[in-house]
Amino acid sequence: MKAFVFVVCGSREHVDTLNYSLRFIRHFSRYPIVVLTDPKRNEVPIVHNTIIEVETPEHFDHHQASIYLKTGIHKFLDMAPGNMYCYLDSDIVAISPEINSIFDYFAEPIIFAPDHCLFDEFSPHAMNCGCLADTIRRNNQYKEVDAFFAQEFFKKPCNEEKKQELDSLFATMNKPGITNTLYRFIYAFKRYLLPFASFRFGSFVFRRNTRMWFTAQGEYVGFDFKYYARQLRRTTGLHFDAGTATWFNSAGENIMPRVAQCDHLRKYCLEKYNCSIPADWNHCNGGVFLFNHRSIDFLDYWHRLTLEEFADPRTKTRDQATLAVSMWKFGLQHTARLKKEFNFITEYDNTNTAWHPDKGFTYNGFNTVFTPYFLHIYHEWGHKGWSIWDYVEELVKEKLMKL
Repeated sequence: MKAFVFVVCGSREHVDTLNYSLRFIRHFSRYPIVVLTDPKRNEVPIVHNTIIEVETPEHFDHHQASIYLKTGIHKFLDMAPGNMYCYLDSDIVAISPEINSIFDYFAEPIIFAPDHCLFDEFSPHAMNCGCLADTIRRNNQYKEVDAFFAQEFFKKPCNEEKKQELDSLFATMNKPGITNTLYRFIYAFKRYLLPFASFRFGSFVFRRNTRMWFTAQGEYVGFDFKYYARQLRRTTGLHFDAGTATWFNSAGENIMPRVAQCDHLRKYCLEKYNCSIPADWNHCNGGVFLFNHRSIDFLDYWHRLTLEEFADPRTKTRDQATLAVSMWKFGLQHTARLKKEFNFITEYDNTNTAWHPDKGFTYNGFNTVFTPYFLHIYHEWGHKGWSIWDYVEELVKEKLMKL
């Protein structure tokens, strides 16, 4: 027997997500679909006909109970030889009949999909170290820079060729030499001493009231970035260092947008489990995996480690860090992973991840397109106007209205 298995319990939000996902997989699956749950925890009913009820430890919160069911999944299913299961997170949406081919990719003792980030990038999401909050704080401060320069005032259509010509003119003027020194003197005299509303510099015109550059024919070229950067600094304390092309806050912290990452999880795994995991290891995503009776030893180990971690205040309540340790302890760190098509991890803030009605799906800004079978919508579920969710709603209209 082969079957797809979901796990959920707790809040209405998670049960509603599962109920929505079930509509899709029921449409495309040729195999049974099973849901594991602790019904006494659920705020709303699960709309499905094959449900296995499991009593979870009362002292667990709903999130811990869900992880208890997920990592202990083999304890609640028939693990007889010949049976194979595909676990799916509740926020995974089936969009193709090709989902059924996933069972052809099983590799002993267990096979997972790859995650979309490296180990050090996952670290702030697994540890109670404050690195994620700190990165979010700095990134939010940089949004003030973005918002300032996103004003309509700065968004006039610009002649890029002429802008490069103007930049080249400034670059030449700032080079050593008597002639360039003279040009700098003339420019400074016109810019700062003459009381005119505008002046010419080469073939360009500078208008003092807006601090903007134009061609002699009145075509917009650009604005005085340094001037407006100083304005922003006066109002917010954020300042730009031209030498490094970096924005800093008033405390001198670099606030350039970045992906949160740290080494705290690596150090933790080494200290607690004597497990050395490289910073650039592409770890597994626990949202999709195939397992059978040969997976039991691995699942037992992962389950035990995960439950033990509930009591450690240094880590967040998750199962992926213990999954990483389990993979390394069992020597599976470099084994095959499921194809991206079986777990397309969608990211709202990543413009490289998108769907287009004419082109299809992409994970690299449409340098290439591909056809996923499962969408893993792990955040921004239901966000109208996001291309990924727009596709899901279109699929509902086209194929699932009767379900």
